[in-house]
Amino acid sequence: MKPSPLTYHRPRSIDEACRILADVAHEGKVLAGGQSLIPLLSMRLAAPAHLVDIGSIPGWTRCRRPASSVSRSTP
Repeated sequence: MKPSPLTYHRPRSIDEACRILADVAHEGKVLAGGQSLIPLLSMRLAAPAHLVDIGSIPGWTRCRRPASSVSRSTP
């Protein structure tokens, strides 16, 4: 199968990626490596209107969530 039609975006900076994602909102998906999203697109289990490829943004090799933003429940 082939993926549903979509608009492919390849931003060149983090700021540009954030602007695109803000514009497309819930209609977009982020592609960083493609290991799990590409098969879902091919099988049409995911059908975003926009695909934002952040894999080639210079200097952006890893994203981390600050420990303070992780919610923890107490037993």
